[in-house]
Amino acid sequence: MKITKHLLYYVLFFISTLGYTQSSILIKNAQVWDGLSDTVQPNTSVLIQDNLIVAVGPSIRAPRGAQIIDARGKTLIPGLSDAHVHLALTEGMQKIRGEAHWMYTALRAGISAEHFLQLGFTTVRDLGGPVFGLKKAIDEGLVPGPRIYPSGAFISQTSGHGDSRNPNEPNPYWTGNSLHPIDALGWAFVVDGRTEVLKAARENLRQGATQLKVMAGGGIDSEFDPIHSVQFTPDELRAAVEAAEDWDTYVAVHIYNSEGAIRALEAGVKCLDHGHLLNEVAIKLIKEKQAWLVPQAYWIDAPADFWAPGQDRIPPETLKKVNIVLEGTQKQMDLAKKYNLKLGFGSDAYGGLGLESLALTEFTARQKWYTPVEILRQATSGNAELFALSGKTNPYQQGTLGVIQAGAYADLLLYDGNPLENLSVVADPKKFLKLIIKDGKIYKDEL
Repeated sequence: MKITKHLLYYVLFFISTLGYTQSSILIKNAQVWDGLSDTVQPNTSVLIQDNLIVAVGPSIRAPRGAQIIDARGKTLIPGLSDAHVHLALTEGMQKIRGEAHWMYTALRAGISAEHFLQLGFTTVRDLGGPVFGLKKAIDEGLVPGPRIYPSGAFISQTSGHGDSRNPNEPNPYWTGNSLHPIDALGWAFVVDGRTEVLKAARENLRQGATQLKVMAGGGIDSEFDPIHSVQFTPDELRAAVEAAEDWDTYVAVHIYNSEGAIRALEAGVKCLDHGHLLNEVAIKLIKEKQAWLVPQAYWIDAPADFWAPGQDRIPPETLKKVNIVLEGTQKQMDLAKKYNLKLGFGSDAYGGLGLESLALTEFTARQKWYTPVEILRQATSGNAELFALSGKTNPYQQGTLGVIQAGAYADLLLYDGNPLENLSVVADPKKFLKLIIKDGKIYKDEL
């Protein structure tokens, strides 16, 4: 009996001091969209303690010392996520290789990360680039930015989409020359054969990759590989998949064409990024394999300067590839809708600082095929399901991502307007986004 009384005493003592031992925020009088439902729940409160949501309901009592935020009927949704970014790639690859100091590039990456956070993206999947240090700095609260699921170095075959050597730069594996400093810093591993692919995959995993990024076909902003090219043999792709699976994670591939997509899927790849030239056979195989597709529908609506040749994004000699890719976008999205594919929300909005805002145009572009709530799910709870493919490698397992419910990470956005009715609310954060909370900390408050 004494033990029971003592336990009761300590429980009551803990509860009575909860407001002092933990950082608490109570958001009240909000329209809450939980990331899953079809509608908002009016007059709802959300209680945050430290970095987690602990209660959601119509009437929640604030702990002592809690900060109270009156939403005044505005709409609260989970933090957005972008499944395809390159935070370190804020200039053209040739400029990074030829001129930029690594610390200058790193500082620009930090600014890009903060830009994404201020747009409402509280989580991103970085699909290539040396961002492990940036992820650590953000997680430690040293710099503002979204959570990062990093891939590390691009894994490319010789002459593949990640082979960024200039025409006069020798192949170090043939000549014995040292690696280019940029490659040594972990921008790309240019490898051939099963053994080399395994080494590249395992090195990325050693550095902290949560998934692997493999180039399975030609790209736009690379000079030597045509869009139609299929890259890596089936055995090489299987080697990457096997290395990832041994770490309980997965492989995402860069691919536009159907041949490369089918080869990757048959090798066990779980996520295809881009896919603008996929035919019905490839789309049906994605559905059969229950894999993910991460397209960029907004590319066909992007402003002219997005595709303008220059050092920040696209070399002039590769600009002709753009039209080839864009021609297939309508058909790709039609098929994705027809077969109800698992669609991740990813923008690939990289290049000069400030281009991050183009990620928001993906919301309005997808309305040709999906309703606002479907698109918002793709960018919240849907992407969270994709990120969870990283299994035990997932660095964010304390809470749930992409939803507003007890036990979820406290990543929240408050809009003056209802994005379920009008997605332009999300596309214009300067006007409509009034509150950003990520990991229980306030990064914007204009209430």
